[in-house]
Amino acid sequence: MAEVTYTEEEKKKVLEQLSKKTWKIPELAKITQLDKAKVKKIVQDLIDEGIAGYWSAGSTAYVATKQYIEELEKKRAQG
Repeated sequence: MAEVTYTEEEKKKVLEQLSKKTWKIPELAKITQLDKAKVKKIVQDLIDEGIAGYWSAGSTAYVATKQYIEELEKKRAQG
């Protein structure tokens, strides 16, 4: 299988959305108008770089920037 590649512009587009809210990969692919495999690769690279992370709302795993996840956790802790 061919290596999935992406441009810096595509990475910025995904990162911009990740900083706004939590996403499921298919939704993120749709909103950014990028191929799902490409979005998965970008998200994984952002996680590897420590910029993004997974966040769970119980049964569903979402992705967002670490900063956004920290804000969510603070709100959750405050009740």
